[in-house]
Amino acid sequence: MRVIYGINPVTEALRAQGDSIDRVYISEARADRVVEEIIKIAKTKTIPVSKVPKQELERLAGTKNHQGVAASFYGEFSYADIEDLIGGWKKTGEPAFFLILDSIQDPQNLGSLIRASVAAGVHGIIIPKDRATEVTPVVVKASAGTVARARIARETNLTRAIERLKKENIWVAGVEAGCREDIYAADLDRDLAIVVGSEGKGIRRLVLENCDFCVTIPMAGGLNSLNAAQAGAIALFEARRQRLHKK
Repeated sequence: MRVIYGINPVTEALRAQGDSIDRVYISEARADRVVEEIIKIAKTKTIPVSKVPKQELERLAGTKNHQGVAASFYGEFSYADIEDLIGGWKKTGEPAFFLILDSIQDPQNLGSLIRASVAAGVHGIIIPKDRATEVTPVVVKASAGTVARARIARETNLTRAIERLKKENIWVAGVEAGCREDIYAADLDRDLAIVVGSEGKGIRRLVLENCDFCVTIPMAGGLNSLNAAQAGAIALFEARRQRLHKK
């Protein structure tokens, strides 16, 4: 059984993935408008709601930070295939927009990047199967539930995934400290996949070598790097800005 927790994650999941939710759990200690709205949505989708002691909710969620709400799902998180992502993009008729995450290990960062991707209009997210965090309840919570609206592929080999995107004439841009090209001078208004590296080591050499170009985020204050979630969000929204305001 897969469990998610928190007000926003459960609400988003009910709206986007109601058919896969088995049951909603509400703490007996909560009785307010927010909870009433969650119960209302669940009932309209004929999803059972159980009032449980907060200790039982802590056991289900595996944490005390559940905000008095949790939901259980049938099976594990359902990842897409890279071909699903490409097919979904083509149906939109829009310029391609993908995010590739190389070895992100902090679930908070992954959750934040998923949320930023959904907000920026990304068509799909690609993560590696090894040496990286997967979609967990902590990731769902950190994404404020937007995992339910994201299409995520989990690939064995990121280099091959990049090669597959290139066959569709998609440009691949690495975001890395020390690159010569300023992200605000780069042309991101094209069929594009943005690559963000791990929290400590950045983008792995082979992955970076397969990028078409590399951009850096100029910074003041003597800093030379940001965490993965911050760098990814800046890159995603610079690309979105360029798409909305054609040069």
